[in-house]
Amino acid sequence: MMNNKEIGTRIAVLRKGMGDSQAKLAERLDVSPQAVSKWETGQSLPDIGNLLKLSWLFRTSINHILEGSRPVEAVSGVDRKNLLLDTLLRCPQCRSALRLTVQNGRLAYGCTNRHAYDVVDGVVDFKTREIPGEQWSLSYRNYEAYLMEHRLPGNPNYRRGIDSTELIWKILEEQRPEIILDMACGTGQGIKQQLGRINWPVTILMADISHRILKWNSRFYDSEVRNPFVDMVYLACDGANLPIRDGTIDCVFSYGGFESMQAKMTDGLREAFRVLRSDGCVVYTKDIIEDYDSQNSQKWMELLLADLNGNEAAWVSNALIDLREWIQICEKNGFSENTYKKMYGELPAPDTDRFPFENEIAQWMAAYVFVSRKP
Repeated sequence: MMNNKEIGTRIAVLRKGMGDSQAKLAERLDVSPQAVSKWETGQSLPDIGNLLKLSWLFRTSINHILEGSRPVEAVSGVDRKNLLLDTLLRCPQCRSALRLTVQNGRLAYGCTNRHAYDVVDGVVDFKTREIPGEQWSLSYRNYEAYLMEHRLPGNPNYRRGIDSTELIWKILEEQRPEIILDMACGTGQGIKQQLGRINWPVTILMADISHRILKWNSRFYDSEVRNPFVDMVYLACDGANLPIRDGTIDCVFSYGGFESMQAKMTDGLREAFRVLRSDGCVVYTKDIIEDYDSQNSQKWMELLLADLNGNEAAWVSNALIDLREWIQICEKNGFSENTYKKMYGELPAPDTDRFPFENEIAQWMAAYVFVSRKP
């Protein structure tokens, strides 16, 4: 027979072990502090939904909470992920909260306005599609081989620059975020380099416009890159209209993701600000022009624009910005503190009349690691 006071004591011990106050735990569960107090004093018990959420937060089993049995993860990884998303997601169409439901025999997230998004191949599908002509996920056949390749950017300064992996790790280790959004994640190469080191409980939301990429990410990361501290969640969505509630993410991470959003880059930055908690930060790498007015940059732009047609040249000329302009954009979008460190500088412009790179317009640019913080 269950003893309410003993259950309450275990909840209190687990809560304190996590470093939460009753008010903080109540906020995580979307209940009142009085409800948590009643659980811990044995006046009432959490319902099954809150027991599942507690088991996820405490990284233990429901049996351990109720009966004091040896702590094990009784809730499956899928259950934990689904329960967490139940507290994070909002409808990208009407912006109301999304809740976990069953639609036609499969898991889905639905809102009160009857918009529903199925979980397909381990990915919450918000029905986004890659832009025609930019479907880079179709450009290779063997996904696993692609992920394992040691692919370097075209800029040879990359080899001589600061190791972005170490720099990013120091930032993450200092912040120790519990919920990370990997924005415009692609194959997740940036976060993959950090996974083996993370030694605190964290959930990583991998978000990209391509369901195809995320489907393969789900298969690869869940089977090949395992860390007991890390849960991976996959959202096929538009980075310029994230299906995530305001102020719920501790850290937004992006490994070259903002520039991959192209015309939606500043919209993505604005969305990152919206979903971050107060004092949360965006940690990201970005290829960028160091000084648009410099002789070197002007020469590169002259070569690049000469290689494009009229419409392309006009778009590129407006889209490519330098370091000073980018910081101004960050400040305009609410980020009060913006720090950066150069990984490597621009290539010297060649003495030629032809742009030397065929497939990548940014290979001559400098690369930086940025940290933009929300006040």
